[in-house]
Amino acid sequence: MILGTALVVNAVQNPAVLVVAAAAVVVAGWKMDRSLGLFGSTSDTPSAIGDSNARIVVEADESEGEVPERIKQKREQYPRAVELQQPTGFINTDSLRLSEAVGQRVILLEFWTFGCYNCQQTHPKLQRFWRQYADEGLLVVGVHYPEFDREREPANVRAYVNDADITYPVVLDNDGGTWDAYDQRYWPARYLIDIDGFVRYTHAGEGAYEETDERIRDLLAEREQVLAES
Repeated sequence: MILGTALVVNAVQNPAVLVVAAAAVVVAGWKMDRSLGLFGSTSDTPSAIGDSNARIVVEADESEGEVPERIKQKREQYPRAVELQQPTGFINTDSLRLSEAVGQRVILLEFWTFGCYNCQQTHPKLQRFWRQYADEGLLVVGVHYPEFDREREPANVRAYVNDADITYPVVLDNDGGTWDAYDQRYWPARYLIDIDGFVRYTHAGEGAYEETDERIRDLLAEREQVLAES
């Protein structure tokens, strides 16, 4: 955050203004640490994610038979996705486990809270991905982790979801189990998980929608190939 020239001059002339300005910097800094804006951060090679005990394990990892070469290669490059941890409720679905989608679908997992402005700007794009690619094998999942008390009320979340015309599944994470399992710090944050359950792409903050779209299409094409070979 950069203080304006007038504010700096006034702060020099009036110490009280300096105190207010300093407080504004602290608050703004905290907000940016929790809610990323347009610039955000992106990774095509995510590092290890979350609690290893909560990671999704697919049959190929436990099988006594030969492990597919693609799985061996992915193990060296990408972290396993983490299962949803003790959800406190669901919207647009009765229940949901990521492990049940692995092996069948590509998953776009988005952490958000309805009071976050950046999250509000992101939802229309996620809804478009859901409508455009669901029939091709994409599952969009919103994980709602609240920042403030009013965001903890399921009725408030449901009202927002209805008003925003969000039709993809939403998982309530009031206790922060999934948030913590993914070592989350920011809203919004998205993860793309491939058909084998590996995290292939991450982005924190708004933006990167065309890039996300491209990654989705790449992973859906990979999904088709995997299913054809199985």
